Amino acid sequence: MSKLPAEFWVRRENSPRKVEGSLPVLNIDTMSQMVGSLDTTNIGVIHDVQLDYYAKRAAAASSDGTIRIWDVTDGRQQQIGHLKGHEGPVWKVSWAHPRFGHLLATAGYDMKVIIWKEERGQWVMAYVDTNHGASINDVEFAPQEHGLRLACASSDGLVSVLTYSPDGQWRRSVMQAHPGGAQTVNWAPVSYRDGVPCGSVRLATGGCDHTVKIWRFENEVWCEENPRFPYCHTDWVRDVAWRPDHSSVLATGSWDQTVVIWSQELEGQAWRQLCKMPVNGKVECLSWSITGSMLAVSYGDGMSVIFKEAYDGHFEEVGQIQEAGYTEVPGKLSAPTPGPGLDAGVPAVTANSELAQQQQAVLEAFGM
Repeated sequence: MSKLPAEFWVRRENSPRKVEGSLPVLNIDTMSQMVGSLDTTNIGVIHDVQLDYYAKRAAAASSDGTIRIWDVTDGRQQQIGHLKGHEGPVWKVSWAHPRFGHLLATAGYDMKVIIWKEERGQWVMAYVDTNHGASINDVEFAPQEHGLRLACASSDGLVSVLTYSPDGQWRRSVMQAHPGGAQTVNWAPVSYRDGVPCGSVRLATGGCDHTVKIWRFENEVWCEENPRFPYCHTDWVRDVAWRPDHSSVLATGSWDQTVVIWSQELEGQAWRQLCKMPVNGKVECLSWSITGSMLAVSYGDGMSVIFKEAYDGHFEEVGQIQEAGYTEVPGKLSAPTPGPGLDAGVPAVTANSELAQQQQAVLEAFGM
């Protein structure tokens, strides 16, 4: 789910029905640990849920125009905040890095972006932006290395970046991004060389024009990166997600019921398609595991599928998540046949034993 660190929330994006019961959290790096669940009874439609940096708090955006915050440490589920400031459904929430304090950004149908700050146990509005002319569909704080910045995507076709300056003011930059509406934003991860951040400040966006665009911040100006991102999708691009361990790999998901993994050799070079995976519904949300080896895809009416990177660099389906829990795709988590680059010295019985333990842990996590 930054979108989440290692955990993935099964989300019901813009679901037309009420979400009852609990909302499960899984660790998609191993698929063997149930991190917890939230009781969503009597809340209504949940459009987004995000964990904070330490995975100790969860914020949920609801169709009733409010945001609920829970303390989820030590297996608890204690509501510690109920934020009221929007005048319509809240679509998205985003936590800032803790170096900036307890900050939460929310975006909604009412064309507002609200930045909330916790002060002495109470949540207050630290800043409200009302400059967009249509629904705000996505918000996301930048990696902490870039300072306190917030990207916003709106149905007015604009993508804005709010930057907190040393004088205590918020500065606003605007990009004419996607005619018909911008749907999603995602910051590129920061690359390091010799322990020092390197590379450009980059942002990926997707919209109703069926396109993906990469933006670069240079000389205090945002400009679209050239060569332009290739055309691929035939419907709205609902989510884009940089691979967290690699600033040159990007996943894109669309209402055309496909997910595409892209790669770029170096900044400024052309993007190439690595693989294209069909799903059985309109894609709503993408979320990488923290290692980048697994990709979770939410689609349709509360469905999710897990793809795992194969040894040839492509991705294959290894499991599905539904209301009833997690279901493994048979044969997809089995140990590989020893070969070049693999440890041929591991006995097959050991590999099979480890697989059996992993499968049993998954079942026990769901009470099966």
